[in-house]
Amino acid sequence: MTPLAMNRSVWSPLDIGRIAFIVLLVCTASFLAGCFGSKTYPNTLEKNLHVHTATDSGSWFSHVRAAVDIHRVGEDCALDYEGTVQLADPKIDIGIPPHRWSYLVFVFANSSFLANRSGTITYETLLKARPNYHYEVAVRYRDDMYHVGIRETLPNQSTGREIEPLELSACRSSTGRK
Repeated sequence: MTPLAMNRSVWSPLDIGRIAFIVLLVCTASFLAGCFGSKTYPNTLEKNLHVHTATDSGSWFSHVRAAVDIHRVGEDCALDYEGTVQLADPKIDIGIPPHRWSYLVFVFANSSFLANRSGTITYETLLKARPNYHYEVAVRYRDDMYHVGIRETLPNQSTGREIEPLELSACRSSTGRK
């Protein structure tokens, strides 16, 4: 052994701490890449879905994230995942195609640091956007309770109609009547 190799064969507590920190950092990055590795929705269309998000976990020691997964619905009602939009800002504008069904999955992921628990709640609905209409979406999560409301309006009008949630089975029943 060279003198340098002999000196390095004994690890100091500081060296072990650095190695442990690097291993922990790599593991955390790998874990987060798995959690957030979803495809980003290509938000290139005219913005017609305006999402207003308010989340509050109710505790200093927990955190809530909200996102919406957007799926294209085929003629046979098969879903094709197009991507995810993270609802990290209070207002996000999204463009979804008019004249076709989209399947929107609002995902609320919460985690608690002290209680070592996490969970996910989803709200799912079919939506067929109409041309020239806008869709105001209220997304709220507070103290383990969530709400998603969708209102359809014409541009520059404050009145509109509430859009009731539609399950994917509604697509199957509508295609069977054609």
